[in-house]
Amino acid sequence: MKVMSAHSGQIKRLNNNALWAAFGLGLVIIWLLLWEWSIRFGLSRQFFVPPSELIVLLYQSLFVSGELRPHMWATVTRLIGGFIIGAVPALYLGFIMGRNKRAWLRYGPILTVLGLIPMLSALPGFIIWFGVRDFGKWAIVSAAVFYPILYCTTKGVRISERFWDKGSSIGVGMKPSDWAYTAGPWIFTGLKLGSIIGVATLLGAEMYASTSGLQFEVLVGGARFQMARAYTAMFAAAFLVYAIWLCLTLIEFALARRYTGNQSASANETLAHNPPV
Repeated sequence: MKVMSAHSGQIKRLNNNALWAAFGLGLVIIWLLLWEWSIRFGLSRQFFVPPSELIVLLYQSLFVSGELRPHMWATVTRLIGGFIIGAVPALYLGFIMGRNKRAWLRYGPILTVLGLIPMLSALPGFIIWFGVRDFGKWAIVSAAVFYPILYCTTKGVRISERFWDKGSSIGVGMKPSDWAYTAGPWIFTGLKLGSIIGVATLLGAEMYASTSGLQFEVLVGGARFQMARAYTAMFAAAFLVYAIWLCLTLIEFALARRYTGNQSASANETLAHNPPV
């Protein structure tokens, strides 16, 4: 009876989650329809392009004519290169500073000061130090993504250490299989925030110091009043951000399921070897 009740409760939660997900997707569809109708019925200026045409233009630019493909490739490679260069040391230092309070007290203030500097305001310095080629874009993206990932990783490790400290009463009643009380959610929050900040910083850098990339296409299209070209590049940048967010979410979901399964299997094995008296 208890098994059936738990199973029905799980199905109910899944149905509620599906309803809320459908509600969120419906809001996006309503926004796109309002955008489309406002242009079709003349409620907006003619410079705006309806989303249905944008999707067609984006498909043609990427897969038919290939006009947008090199710019998309330039933005993606710059973003991935800078993201890896900034994320790897941020994760490493985050684990160290999260476990070592003295390291956080020593290096936390200076890293916070440097990390809170808006990177686009330092773009002239990056151009002088690293040039205007792709290496300069990698440098500014890595600097932009470094602090959000470092901060979230450090906080996540410190909080999880407190939860699972045997001498602490904070984690009493928590199951070892609870992914939510590990550093994982914090780490992926930092990665997602860092990716968004990295994309925004890269697009700003491409506007001022590049002859390729999605933001360069936006700038050229706007300067020539080729609004379809500009909006297509903006739409591609939006898809890029969403694709990165979705990939990180799927990786987090897969790791959470694997962690929960491994912990549950380990707990069952321990119980089998040491049955309760």
